[in-house]
Amino acid sequence: MDSRSPVEEIKERLDITQVVGEYTQLQKAGGNFRAVCPFHSEKTPSFFVSPARQTWHCFGGCSEGGDIFSFVMKIEGIEFADALRLLARKAGVELSQRGEGGAHKEQETERKRLLEIVELSCKFFEKQLASSQPGKEALSYLKNRGVTEESLGVWRIGYAPDSASSLLTFLQGKGFKGEDVSRAGLLVRSESKTYDRFRGRIMFPICDTNGQVVGFGGRIFGKKEGADLAKYLNTSNTPLYDKSKVLYGLDKAKIEIRKQNACVLTEGYMDVIMARQAGFQNVVAASGTALTDSHLRVLKRFTGNLITAFDMDDAGDSATRKSVAAAIEDGFSVRVVQMPQGKDPADVATESPEAFAKLVEGAVSVFDFYFSSALSKWNKGTAEGKKHIANDLLPVIQKIPHRVEQSHWISRLAEELGVRESVIAEELGKVKTDPVARTPQQKHTTPAKPKTRVEKLEEHALIILLRSPALLSDVGAEDVSMLSDRAQEVLNVLRKNPEGNMEGATNTELASWVQSLSMRAEIEEASEDEAQELRTCLSELNRVKLRERLDDISHRLKEAERNNNTEQGTALLQEFYTLSNELNESSP
Repeated sequence: MDSRSPVEEIKERLDITQVVGEYTQLQKAGGNFRAVCPFHSEKTPSFFVSPARQTWHCFGGCSEGGDIFSFVMKIEGIEFADALRLLARKAGVELSQRGEGGAHKEQETERKRLLEIVELSCKFFEKQLASSQPGKEALSYLKNRGVTEESLGVWRIGYAPDSASSLLTFLQGKGFKGEDVSRAGLLVRSESKTYDRFRGRIMFPICDTNGQVVGFGGRIFGKKEGADLAKYLNTSNTPLYDKSKVLYGLDKAKIEIRKQNACVLTEGYMDVIMARQAGFQNVVAASGTALTDSHLRVLKRFTGNLITAFDMDDAGDSATRKSVAAAIEDGFSVRVVQMPQGKDPADVATESPEAFAKLVEGAVSVFDFYFSSALSKWNKGTAEGKKHIANDLLPVIQKIPHRVEQSHWISRLAEELGVRESVIAEELGKVKTDPVARTPQQKHTTPAKPKTRVEKLEEHALIILLRSPALLSDVGAEDVSMLSDRAQEVLNVLRKNPEGNMEGATNTELASWVQSLSMRAEIEEASEDEAQELRTCLSELNRVKLRERLDDISHRLKEAERNNNTEQGTALLQEFYTLSNELNESSP
């Protein structure tokens, strides 16, 4: 009989580098792996994964770390029970009926309930497409658009009946309450009535990065076409779905995006489906919204290269500008596919996969695209035209984070307009910063509190001891007395277990700190003389402590003088002189 817990079994079966590698690009760094942290914006990789310890830690802005479960919980924004189910599926671990004398019952969560609702709804819509008369008409329309039977199954396309409550009735028959269906974003509630959100629409299920259906996009179809209704309607924001965070098709495209180190970004569901059907597997869509900070953070896990393939009409041009503004600021390399007038990616990919391939291969730098657009709209031979061109391009150039690259485009603009670079640079300085709008729901990681000099010295000393356990005998009682209570606890751990193994420790905060110190001990380069480095570190820690005590005595002396407390003042002054001499003697 297997006595291991599900958590232990999952950890044994799954390697943390494989799981983390599904979300962000890892690079070998000695015995560890490193990456740009997926939890906060940064350009220099500070996120490390240790295969030996099966842990991760960010040494940059967020200073967070943990194991395979904490990583999935944080990056997916889910609770432990949901992370357990997700990782159990990956590991092939059965969670029910575990252990003699009782079963391991999964914790019931709202997320699980809502996932069941949207999955059943997806199956309902699929059946309606295949069996109902309006569904068959929608199916005929899709096939006329070029959608194959295989694509219908892969993308699980369905049809929502033009009925007020067909889905609600179906789900209630499965035992779900109207409140839960509403929480899943599938109902519209008013004071007088409740009805299905999607009616008379072709349904496109939207999945999270793990392939679980979390929401829907519905295209108007049939009698409702031409009415004063939105052509496309998305699931409202729910605990499962937020369109500012989910990219359509990413669950199917993420592996190819990483392999090709590029992501083709389109506007709609059909663009993604038809492009993939034509052989392009690194294509996603932003589902009717400009790229958000959350979208970019997700994409950065897989690639730093974006290729936009939007319609080249006014709306497409606007979408391109909105979408790439944030990407440029976040350091993405962005290219633009110049689509034929009046054509969208779905049209071109359906008519000629070869033509679409040539368009993607010929994608131009986004700045070349902006220059071409501005120069075609305005006459650069006139003063008025020069002004308009500069007004179009300067805000774009301002967003370029790399100064060398920015200088290149300043030179290009000066050459096109026939003016000095200094003039362009001066006008660039006048451009008002226009930060990319962030969605209200976007939660930024709170930066870690800056460490004090004492905290840095303590950590450095402990890292040396983790790297060179033989030096533990060099740490005397006087050294220990200088350390904080927390650092003393770690020192006690190291005396019993020099490797710093704290598995099973009840003090999770301390265990997390030791984990991060252990990983730093592996990552950071050792000094040539670790013993001398430790002694220097402890000596400096002593001097910092002495200075802190001297500052405290100075404040108390001033207070004694104000209170005319001569006796206390004399004692403090004597202590001050003693500590000052000790500080002078300890100076190198």
